[in-house]
Amino acid sequence: LSPLAFSTFYQEFENQGLDPIMSQVAYKWISVLVALTVVPGTIVSPKIYNTIGLAGGCILGNVVTGIVTIILLYIALIKPATNVTFGIFVALLYLSFPMTVISQLSTGPMLEATSPADKRGFCQGINITVMNFGAACSPFVLGLISDNLGTPTAIWICVGISFIAALINVPLIFVKGCNVPPKPRPAERRPLRGEDKEMVEKALRGEWIPADALEEINDHRFRNGQPYLIVHPRSYQEDKAELHVLRKRAKKDFVYHQLKTREYLHGVNTADDLGSVCEKINASMQASDPDEVQTTNQEIGQWVMDYLVDSGYSPHLSSLLIKQAIMSAFPVLSPDIAEEGYTPENIERSLLQLEKVYTNLSELEGFDEPKNMTLVKVLNNARSAIYQQTI
Repeated sequence: LSPLAFSTFYQEFENQGLDPIMSQVAYKWISVLVALTVVPGTIVSPKIYNTIGLAGGCILGNVVTGIVTIILLYIALIKPATNVTFGIFVALLYLSFPMTVISQLSTGPMLEATSPADKRGFCQGINITVMNFGAACSPFVLGLISDNLGTPTAIWICVGISFIAALINVPLIFVKGCNVPPKPRPAERRPLRGEDKEMVEKALRGEWIPADALEEINDHRFRNGQPYLIVHPRSYQEDKAELHVLRKRAKKDFVYHQLKTREYLHGVNTADDLGSVCEKINASMQASDPDEVQTTNQEIGQWVMDYLVDSGYSPHLSSLLIKQAIMSAFPVLSPDIAEEGYTPENIERSLLQLEKVYTNLSELEGFDEPKNMTLVKVLNNARSAIYQQTI
C-alpha cells in the first residue's frame, strides 16, 4: 500500500507538474506513524481472543485486513485524487492496521496450544524463522511483481494471501486452546490462593465434604474479604445411590453447625464494631453473578421435588402441606435479610433462630449431648434455649 499511496498522491502529480497532495515528508511521517498503531492492536487483542478465541482472532484479523486492503486499493485508483480521498485513505489505513497486528499476535499462543510440550521451543523457533524469512523476501518479490505487472496486481496477491491465511486457520476454531476460551470462573466458583484445591473442587462439584472443612474455607474467605463458595448441588439421580450415607452424616453436620452458630453468636455479642462485621458478612455473601445464585436455588428446589416424588410423596396433591412443612423446618430468620442483608439490628435474632433450626434438626436425628459437658456449657446451652423460645 505504501508504493500505491506514494504513486497516487505524489508521483502522478509530480509527473504532471502539479503540486502533490502528499509531500515526501508527509509520506515519511505516515509510514512512521503506522508503527504506532501496533499499540492499540496489542491492547485490544486480549479482549478479542477472550471473546472469539485465538483462531477466531486470527481469522478476523486476516479477513478484515483483506477487505480493507481492497477498499484502500479502490480509493487510491479513484481519478483524480483529491484531498478527500487522501484523507479517507490515511484514516482507513490507521484504523485497520491494528487488525493486522491482532492476526500476527495470535500465532505464538496458537503454536503453544497445539505443539507437544517437549517441542514448543522448536516450533516457536520455526515460526519465527519462517516469519522473518517471509518479511525479508516478500518486499523484494512484491517489488518485482509491481515493476512487471503493476502495483495493483501485487496488492491483489496480498489480499489473496490474507484470505488464504484466514481459511487455513478455520480448523483451529475447534482445537482446544485456540477456540473460544471458557468463561473465567468467579472467585466464588474456584479455589483461591492458600486453599485446599482438592477440597474446594470437591465441594464445587456438589460432593460431600465435612461441614467443618467447608466452614473453614468460608471462614477464611470472610476474614480476607472474599466471596463465600457457591456450591451447585448434584442432581437427585446422582445422589440417589448414596442417600443413606448422606443421611448418616446429617447428625454430625447439624451438631457442628449448631455449635458453630453459637460461637458466631458469642462473637456478635462481643464485637466492638458490629456494623463492620455485618458489612463483611454481606460482602462475602454477595455473588458476582446473580444468575448463578438463581440457578443454584432452582437446582436445589428441583432436588427436593425429585426426592419427595421418589420417596412416595405426592407434591402435586399436597402442595400446601409441603409448604407448611418447609416453613416449619425453616422458619424465617429475619424478614429484612433478603432486602437489607445482615444488620446490627437483625443479626442476633437471625443467629438465634438459625441455632434453633439446627437444634431441631439434630433432635430429629437423635441428638446426643457431648459427653464432656461442663457446668458452664450446660448453662450456656440453657441460656441459648431460653433465648430461642423468645423469638
